[in-house]
Amino acid sequence: MSLSIIVPTFRRESLLPALFAAVAEERASIPEPVELLLIDNSPEASARTAAASAPGFVRYIHEPRTGVARARNRGVAEATGTHIIFLDDDETPAPGWLAAFAEAARHGAQAAFGAVEPRFQTDPPAPLRGPLDRLFSRRLPAADGAEVQHLRAYLGSGNSMFARETLALVDPPFDPAFDRGGEDVWLFRHLVDDHRIPMLWCPGALVHEIVPASRASLSFLRARRYSDGQLRCLVESGHGGLRGAARVALWMAVGAAQLAGHGLAALLTRPFSPSRSTRFQLAAWGGAGKLFWWRRKLAR
Repeated sequence: MSLSIIVPTFRRESLLPALFAAVAEERASIPEPVELLLIDNSPEASARTAAASAPGFVRYIHEPRTGVARARNRGVAEATGTHIIFLDDDETPAPGWLAAFAEAARHGAQAAFGAVEPRFQTDPPAPLRGPLDRLFSRRLPAADGAEVQHLRAYLGSGNSMFARETLALVDPPFDPAFDRGGEDVWLFRHLVDDHRIPMLWCPGALVHEIVPASRASLSFLRARRYSDGQLRCLVESGHGGLRGAARVALWMAVGAAQLAGHGLAALLTRPFSPSRSTRFQLAAWGGAGKLFWWRRKLAR
């Protein structure tokens, strides 16, 4: 068994030294071979300098075609490990992270997902703390090693591990049509619905996600919830035929109800409960995304 850690990066060179150092400590904690593939997805190869001073287990690869799906696919193609771990460039592993994933791999895990805790660079405004914490964390109501494919709406490829043969079931693993986001949701749908792959919860594989001030804002949360709503219907539309059309129509109806109901609740609660009003407002934006999903075009 061997492990390949794939880190797509886009103009975040300042975060890389801490990530390399954390992975180096984790790498020393297990006996298996470990490599880290840094996939520089900026056209100008902005991470090349940072990679030049990285530890020897780091392999630098430039993928100038921008898009997270293309970056991850390039990493999968270049990786040599029997198991592939996806780590985002704004995630820093906590002690025990790699050992937890390695243990899951030794026990035959085909897909496993670790925990995520946010680290805010600035303290968010009080009404936004709850929504931001929920958005940037991954805490599942499941025991260590439990199957969580029914909770895949709360999963993501950041801080996840797959057996190489699992990713080979979908070609390519990440559809470049979703280069602006949702490529992992599309992959998970295929793995679970088409191939019945169990997805395991691995809470010991914890990372901290760095959240910059630019993301700790109401405008960011609105845009994110709207985009997530659109993505829900885009993925359902991929079923095709009457089945896909029926699922999309159902979610559009749900979206319309969310937009109307939560939008009204946001207005009514604004004078006496800003935090509750914010939650309702964000739910309304998610509903609007489902209703107007067709305005988001895929990157074909």
